[in-house]
Amino acid sequence: MLRISKDITKKQYWSIKPVFSIELHIKDMLLLEKIQKFFGVGKIIIRNSTNKFSAIYSVQSVKEINSVIIPHFLNYSLLTQKQINFELFCRALNLINKKEHLNIEGIKKIVRIRASMNQGLTKDLKEYFPNIIPVKRPLKKNNEIKDPYWLTGFVDAEGCFYIKPVTIKSKIVRFSLVFFISQHSKDSLLMNQILDYMKCGLIEEPISRKETRYIIYRFSDHINNIIPFFTKYALLSSKRLDFRDFCKVSYLLKEKNILKEENILKIQLIKSNMNKNRNNFED
Repeated sequence: MLRISKDITKKQYWSIKPVFSIELHIKDMLLLEKIQKFFGVGKIIIRNSTNKFSAIYSVQSVKEINSVIIPHFLNYSLLTQKQINFELFCRALNLINKKEHLNIEGIKKIVRIRASMNQGLTKDLKEYFPNIIPVKRPLKKNNEIKDPYWLTGFVDAEGCFYIKPVTIKSKIVRFSLVFFISQHSKDSLLMNQILDYMKCGLIEEPISRKETRYIIYRFSDHINNIIPFFTKYALLSSKRLDFRDFCKVSYLLKEKNILKEENILKIQLIKSNMNKNRNNFED
């Protein structure tokens, strides 16, 4: 992101700070610490927003962004639309490196770039720069998924392992396994690339919202594709615990007497402690 704000302590009255950050639920603090150790720069802070704790890893030093963060993502390209934001971020950083952010014309150039990134300009920036025309966003290249660990990392951030009960007249008649990855509809191409890569599943695009979803319902696809894949290429976030429970349920669903009261209760108990209901994040 590009943080642009008024700064009355400086002659040009504007402060422009490039920031690289990753924000996760506090339950994934350990993962952020590993990322911080991997890069060797940046810091982690805890934020409490409306009683929801999150951890934020951020790098705000221009020197460290130039020497560590930029080279990493030049070597390992992003596959979502964030790649375009990264390219625009680099363009703005180049202006900062040339000290162009110290004059009003350079500031306007950076604001034009910021207007095409992420959520665009804030209300205040639109008021300060009413006639700014956003730069044209570059076209997204059609990059292939070349590394299975990329997909693992993407699922760590965006995937979900879910147990769906099927009921008739309030009585559970069966359970099904559901795995999905959701993204904004602008990344529908990537979802189709994942579909081709995994060789199973389907794409859903709800009419009511701008979303595209790669999803798997078929039990045999979970047993033959999904579970073996994430067993071999292990998840690193707390989502690994949901995957572990997902596997436990798959074993129970294989049993012939799955509808026995005993097994139904086991699955209900496992499901009740997964995803947002999970309180224990230890293996």
